[in-house]
Amino acid sequence: MPRCSIIIPVYNKAHLTRQCLDRLFAVTSPSTSFEVVVVDDASRDATPQMLAGYGDRVRVVTHAQNKAFATSCNDGALYATGDYLVFLNNDTIPYVGWLDALVRYAEVRPKVGLVGNKLLFPDGTIQHAGMAFGQDRQPRHIYVNFPADHPAVNKARRMQAVTGACNLIPREVFAATGGFDPGFINGYEDVDLCLRVGGLGYEVHYCPESVLIHLEGVSEGRFKFEAHSARLFRERWWASIRPDDLNYFLDDGLIRINYFPNYVEFYVSPELGFVVGKDGFADAERVLCQRAKQVYELVRENVTMRASGIPGRLPAGAT
Repeated sequence: MPRCSIIIPVYNKAHLTRQCLDRLFAVTSPSTSFEVVVVDDASRDATPQMLAGYGDRVRVVTHAQNKAFATSCNDGALYATGDYLVFLNNDTIPYVGWLDALVRYAEVRPKVGLVGNKLLFPDGTIQHAGMAFGQDRQPRHIYVNFPADHPAVNKARRMQAVTGACNLIPREVFAATGGFDPGFINGYEDVDLCLRVGGLGYEVHYCPESVLIHLEGVSEGRFKFEAHSARLFRERWWASIRPDDLNYFLDDGLIRINYFPNYVEFYVSPELGFVVGKDGFADAERVLCQRAKQVYELVRENVTMRASGIPGRLPAGAT
C-alpha cells in the first residue's frame, strides 16, 4: 500500500495536466511511496486520450458529467489507498522534495490534521504562504508577491486555513470530516474543510519546505459560482471566524506599535502595504498624529505647571 495517494481533479486543459504529471513523476522521490489518482471531470478535450498514455502509472476516475472540484476530490479519495491523501491542482509544477517535506512535517506532529505548502508564481514570488482572515472576516492568501526567501514566508506555523491547490491530510482525518462539501462550487471548499478539521481538534499547518509553482486561476469555470460559494461560506462561518491577519503581521515584524502615555504610533512596513492618500486619509493621519503629540506635550506641560503651582492652559479651541 502506498504511503500517499496524490489526487488530481481535472477538467479540460490537457496540456496543464500533462505538464503537472510529467513533472510529478520526474521530481517526486521514490523514498515516499505514492500512487496517482486523476479524476477526469467530464473533460471535452484531449484529456482522456492523454491520460490513457500513462498506462498503469495513473489511476483514472471518469465522470460522465461535470461535478466540480469538491465531488471530484471526494470521488478520487474513494479510489485512493494511501495513508495520506494529497490533493493537487493540475495547474501546479512540483519542486524536488515537495512530497517528502509534507510527509515529514505531518509525521512528527501528531496533532496536525492538514498541511499546506509554499506556492510560487512563475516569476518566483509568493502565491501562497498560508491563509489569513482579515478584519472583514474574509480569507486571503497572506504575503502574496513577497520574495520566496523572505523570512515571513519561511516560517513553519499553525494557521486556520491553507489553500486546496496542494495539501496533505491523513486518510482518517479526511474521513472524519466527511470530505469536501459539494455545496461549494469551485470556491471556499478548501477553507471550509480546514475549519472543519480544526473543529475536530486537529491543527492546520503551513510547511514552507514543500514548494510548487502554481499558475492559479487558469482552471476552466473557476470563478463562475464564486458569489454562491462566498454566500454559503458567510452563512456557515461568519459568526465563528477569528480574524488573525494582524497577528501574523505583528509576529513577523511587518507592523510595529509604539505606545506612548497619551498616543500610539504605528509602523507599517512598505513591503506589506501603504496608507491610501487619494481620499485625504494620509493627510488626516498625519494631522491626527501631530495633534496627538501636541496634546501629549500639552498635558505634560500642564502637569509640570500644576506641580509648580502655576495654572495650566487649554489647547486652542478647547472649552
